[in-house]
This record gives sequence, structure tokens and C-alpha cells, in this order.
Amino acid sequence: MRNINMLLFAYSYLFSKIFQKIKVYNLPLAIHIETSSKCNLSCLFCDRGQGNIDRPAAIMTLTDFQQIITKLPKSIYWITLYFQGEPLLDKTIIEKIKYLRANNYFVEISTNAQNINEEMATALVESGINRIIISMDGISQKTYEKYRINGKINKVFEAISNLLESKKKLNKKNPKIIIQYIVFKHNESEIYQFKKMMKKLDVTIRIKNAQLEDDAIDYLPNNKKYRRYKINNDKLQLNKSLPKPCYRLWKEIIFLQNAQIAICCQDKNGELINETWHKKTIKQIWSSQELNAIRQKTLIGNNLEICKHCDI
Repeated sequence: MRNINMLLFAYSYLFSKIFQKIKVYNLPLAIHIETSSKCNLSCLFCDRGQGNIDRPAAIMTLTDFQQIITKLPKSIYWITLYFQGEPLLDKTIIEKIKYLRANNYFVEISTNAQNINEEMATALVESGINRIIISMDGISQKTYEKYRINGKINKVFEAISNLLESKKKLNKKNPKIIIQYIVFKHNESEIYQFKKMMKKLDVTIRIKNAQLEDDAIDYLPNNKKYRRYKINNDKLQLNKSLPKPCYRLWKEIIFLQNAQIAICCQDKNGELINETWHKKTIKQIWSSQELNAIRQKTLIGNNLEICKHCDI
């Protein structure tokens, strides 16, 4: 079922792109579930951290979570348990991960790693989670806290150590640990040392360019290979063209904590389609006129306002 759906995804997207006509024969390959819309940090340029998310900060109940999973089509294989919040603030996150793994889903989270003590590290490894992405945008506290406001870099180092030690003790290959470094002007000088430190560990390094506000020129890295933007009339503008149409609209969808649906990772408030997962099935939402109208806009190159910061 999943392999067939992947073929249908490729066919649907390519047909739509080549013949300029929307066709969606597939179902989503992957979904995001926002189990927590709370966060313990106040990161710059993060909508949750800067108070730009309209919905309340809350935790998805285990009942709601299981309601989503029981209604999923069998074509979905990849589930990401985060969006606009810190997933490890959810006290039922381990139970949710175990539930997904028991149903043969690939599961990942992204975390600021402020809450991964020895006990949590052991629980995560024992849960069977496939992948954990840890944010680490600097190796000194002075640099790290410029973006991760209220965060402690020593807790990140401890989290990495705790996870690696738990994997070793339990003789587990998973989770794969990705250490993600978002590059700004203030932390690009530490990239070399960061790589040097991480290469000694059983982790994967991911260097990522930063999503910035239009006028945040002062945060743009000096090295152009780390830039998402170019400067145009004293404003930031994406330095590359986006695909027409956007393939993510054929690939994935996001379930928000408050039952709304977001069409992609740039739809922070879930405002672009008026659908909820309480009232409709994923099949109904996926093939809705609203979502197809958005696919059509990206097909003809009429990108949405949210697309101006996208780096797919």
C-alpha cells in the first residue's frame, strides 16, 4: 500500500506539473502532528517564541491523538511529532511514540533538548523512536542564547551525552540523532568548532540556513552559502525560485493541536484552509476544493504570502 502510494504521488505531481492540470491520485506520504503547541524558549524569528501564534499554547490529549491515528489511511508511513511547540513538554509523548511504533510508523521529533535528562533519554530510546533532531545553534552560552532565548547550552550537551549513553547501554541502533545548526551572522564563526566536536560523536550534522523577517539584514550570515536570502531594496528576498507547483502539497499535511489543519510548515496558524480533523477524514481534507485551489495557485506560479520565506 505504501509503495503504491509513493508511485501515485510521483505520478500525480508530475502529471500536474507537465500538463498544468491538478491531479491528486495519492494520499499523503507523511503527516505532522502538533502534540504540543507550548514551548519553554522564546527563540527569535519563531512565531511561537515571539507570540505570533493565534491559538492557545496547549497539549494534545492522548484521546485526540489516538483518534487521528485510528483514522489514518494505511498509505502513510512517516509521522513527525512537532510543529509550533516543544514536543517534550507533553507528558504523554513517550506513550504516543510507543503507540505509533506499535503500528509500524517511522517516528521523529525535533527538540530544543532542554528536558532530556537521563530518565527521559532512556525513555526515548526504549520507545523505539526512529529519529531525534536536536537544535544546537552555537557551542558557547553567549552565542547560543542570542537565538535560543532562555535556553542553556549545557543542557544540550548533556542531552546528547544522555541519549548516546542510553543507546549504548540498551544496545539500540535507534534513534538516529541529528544535530541541527541554524546559521546566523552571530554564530557562523563557531561552525568549524561545532563540526569538529560533533564528528567525534555518533551523530549526524545538519547545517541549515535561517528563516528571517524581511528587515532582519543584520542577522544574515557573511558567508553566502549559508544564506537563504539576497538583499533587494534593503529587504530580504529568497535567493532561488520555488518549484511550480509545490510538491509538498502532494506529499504531507499537518494536524494542529486545536484540531485545525495546516497545509505546510509555513502555514503557522493553520489559516489557509477551513478544515478540522475532528469533523472530516484525511481523505476528505486531502481532496477538498480549498486545498486543490491552493495547489492550482502554486501550479501557475501565483505563490502565497507564506511562500516568500520557504526554502524547499
